[in-house]
Amino acid sequence: MMGDTLRTRISCKEGMDIMRKTLSRFWPMLVICLMPGLLLASSIKLADMAEITRDAQLVFEGRVIGTRVEQGPGERTIHTWVRFEVLDVIKGSYDQPVIELSFLGGTRGDLTVRVSDMQMPTAGEHGIYFVEDIGRRLVNPLVGWSQGHFLVKYDRKLKRQTITTLSGKPVSDIDTSARQSRMAELSHGIAYGVITKEVPGKQPLDPEGFKALIRGMAE
Repeated sequence: MMGDTLRTRISCKEGMDIMRKTLSRFWPMLVICLMPGLLLASSIKLADMAEITRDAQLVFEGRVIGTRVEQGPGERTIHTWVRFEVLDVIKGSYDQPVIELSFLGGTRGDLTVRVSDMQMPTAGEHGIYFVEDIGRRLVNPLVGWSQGHFLVKYDRKLKRQTITTLSGKPVSDIDTSARQSRMAELSHGIAYGVITKEVPGKQPLDPEGFKALIRGMAE
């Protein structure tokens, strides 16, 4: 069927094995395998920005400069490697001008794999990325998925760059003292403590202001 998420026959057990090999051990809370074909669906726990920052091995500002799709011999899933130009390292150690991160999914020939609730960085995208582990191939290498994925956008009205969430909401501040309770709660894409509502007398954060807050939290 042309509309299948994965255009191949994979059993539910095979699908779960695939996820176990590539799944981040901490962030996804739920994996569901549906037939026919394979549908990989994950629900991600809500986290606060202190937790997102703490669990990131690397936080960097970058720009997407290319992608490549990889399917290993005998594998029934594919990974998309996203290539970034590294513009600034905010947390961690990385001295190369380019970094590649692997995301589960993509399209190769007539095979398409998708993971629900996951949005890969797109060509030309400029953002700030919280990377869980640069040495492991994960379903999504960003901590908390969209919670650790911010965009740098040019605001024509303000005539300067601003920070937005992945869904496009301008970030006006980060409450660095906000802590999510230990009760399991699902994320809706924005980490706890990220303030997106308008604050009187306060404009959306620019990249330097945002990075200064993250560096303070990482100390």
